[in-house]
Amino acid sequence: MKTTKIPSNNFRRGLNWGWRQKSKTSKCPPTPRLDKEVVVITGGNAGVGFETVKGLLARGAKVIFLARNKEKSDRVLETLKGNLHFVPLDLGDLDTMEHAVFKIKNILNGRSINSFICNAGIGGTYPFTLSPQGFELTFAVNVLGHHALFKHLHDGGLLSKNARIIAVTGDLYFQADDCSTDYEYTGSRSMQAYARSKVGVMWWGLQCHKLHPEYRVNLVHPGVIPMGLGADQNSIMIRIMSALLLSPEGGAQTTLNVATQPDIENGAYYHNTMGKAILPEGDIALDEKRSKDFWNTLEDIYQSYALKN
Repeated sequence: MKTTKIPSNNFRRGLNWGWRQKSKTSKCPPTPRLDKEVVVITGGNAGVGFETVKGLLARGAKVIFLARNKEKSDRVLETLKGNLHFVPLDLGDLDTMEHAVFKIKNILNGRSINSFICNAGIGGTYPFTLSPQGFELTFAVNVLGHHALFKHLHDGGLLSKNARIIAVTGDLYFQADDCSTDYEYTGSRSMQAYARSKVGVMWWGLQCHKLHPEYRVNLVHPGVIPMGLGADQNSIMIRIMSALLLSPEGGAQTTLNVATQPDIENGAYYHNTMGKAILPEGDIALDEKRSKDFWNTLEDIYQSYALKN
């Protein structure tokens, strides 16, 4: 994949989200095959996650997908053909984690996970809500839940040596200036909560790469997909956005490339239109002290939760 330096100018950077996205997003080749590999992915029952699962199965992988909605997940099992398994998990509720990992271990039956894809996430389309453990829900789902799941898989020895760890982020993270456990907002939605959570994903991925050299860790911006913009698919807004942005299938291509292609650089950030993206100087994701402190905060929460269970 090509290498591009991200512009330091935010307007120019934002243009990369939508300008000619479809033509600039590299379609993942059908090879190499993944017939001997096991992939665990969160949020595999809809949107980009569903298309990623579909692409992994087409390449022969054994896929275990985790999601909250059983009805939608059962339809995925009926629709897709291949070595596919569903495990219920609510990333926003740490109390559901242990049972999910137990089920994953049973499905593995002695095998190891070759790729773990942190794909699931919620947007800023909810009123301010707390998780069962008392954390703002966007943070709890998009960041904390994935950290806890990773720790369970790592501590349980379920990840293979040199496993791929792929964290799906969003390049609009540069619109936020922090990610914390105590963010609050008013109103029916908050894109700032979403952007902040993606700062957290960036910090998490870069620290995971630094602290776990035994794995291949990458961050992925899949593109901008017109999901959840409205029920009327014939509306003018939906038609304009659909023309500019990616379909869920298009949005799955960068994750599939990073999960399958041999030329992927360990620790790099991959962008759907820019390939391997070099972050500009001063980018918030590169703040080593804050990212380290953030990882330690996640660790403290996880350890506190683990001690109670």
